Amino acid sequence: MEVELKHMLRGLFIISNLLTVVAGKPFAQQRDSIYMYNGQILIGNVQEVSLGVITIDDIDLKLLHVKLYKIRRLRIVHKFKIETVDKKIYEGRFEVSDRNGWIIVIPVDTLLKKDKSLSFPVPIVDIYELISLERNFFKRLHGSLSAGLSYSRSSNIGQVNLSTTIMFATRHIDWQLQASELGSIDSSKYSRDNENLQLFSAYDLAKGWFFAGMLQYQRNLELSLARRYQELIGGGNKIVVMDDLQLLLITGMSFSEEKSTSGVFSGVLLEVPVMLRFNFYKFQHPNLQISTTPTAYFSITDQGRTRIDGNTSINWEIIRYFNLTLTPYSSYDSKPPSPNSGNFDYGIIFGISYKF
Repeated sequence: MEVELKHMLRGLFIISNLLTVVAGKPFAQQRDSIYMYNGQILIGNVQEVSLGVITIDDIDLKLLHVKLYKIRRLRIVHKFKIETVDKKIYEGRFEVSDRNGWIIVIPVDTLLKKDKSLSFPVPIVDIYELISLERNFFKRLHGSLSAGLSYSRSSNIGQVNLSTTIMFATRHIDWQLQASELGSIDSSKYSRDNENLQLFSAYDLAKGWFFAGMLQYQRNLELSLARRYQELIGGGNKIVVMDDLQLLLITGMSFSEEKSTSGVFSGVLLEVPVMLRFNFYKFQHPNLQISTTPTAYFSITDQGRTRIDGNTSINWEIIRYFNLTLTPYSSYDSKPPSPNSGNFDYGIIFGISYKF
């Protein structure tokens, strides 16, 4: 009896070890790896690729952002939505390529058919966007927080600025939330001189085309605007997509309601918007990113009225995650809510931003 018990325990011990090895093997394979040209290796979970930067949650160093041109080999084990600079979109996985600076894309159709002959190589720097299909909500968020000093025509004095940009992407939709406020203190009173809150979304179609939607709140005392609520519905095209820049064109129809500083309501206003969204990024001496979103609105309900909003952001990385920012902006309204107010406002913001 004692001998049989020893054999039974020995068998259970061997089986448990085998299970540990078998279970441990796929577990170990659930880590992504980034092999850099300088010899450094990062191991963890890749979050995304955006604007020429890959984000990885490293098991030792936590969240890191790596420029794509620095990567020699890339190993990703999870499923992603992949968009390349030639405006093609795939869903699938990656395999390591034997060629430095390249990666093998395995589309989801190939995975289902188990036919790797349909896979193809892509230069790592040609990955325009990479969105995880297996990550939770918070791990898909990224953006920046900034604070600084500014000058604007509306107050003719220095102001304090607070702003944030938050981006979130899913399988089909990209979201971007932007919020900013310019405030000044005069005679112990705080004045909300300029405010902007914008939620923009884009639903991907084929070959660079997308549906677009936007919700926006604005306040601008220089233009006698106490508040404006605006909705935009339309579409756009990714006109230019390259390794270091992108240019999007958007148009459609917008609906808005305004209240002037004198309390006059506008009713529903119908306009045709023409919006450009431009991004340029340079990571080699200096590390520089430039984005601008000029938008023109041509009124249908108020003949002859034209509005133009422009915002440019120049970011220069001084240390990891922290940037010096320079943000000139301008607003023009040929027929502002109050006929006695000015029709042009401009300003420039200096600040420091933290990227997350």
